[in-house]
Amino acid sequence: MNKSYTKSDLEQIIGLQQESLQALQKTLGRLRHQNERLERSNQKLRKKIAEYE
Repeated sequence: MNKSYTKSDLEQIIGLQQESLQALQKTLGRLRHQNERLERSNQKLRKKIAEYE
């Protein structure tokens, strides 16, 4: 039961995969940015905690 794909089918599949990849890249960029912000906040908190020790 092999399914044959036309050139148009394959182009559509590739287009959808590219859109998905771009969405994942945007999400990954946001997560990296959020992680950097959290790391900076953690560093500030560590410094404040160290002041009280």
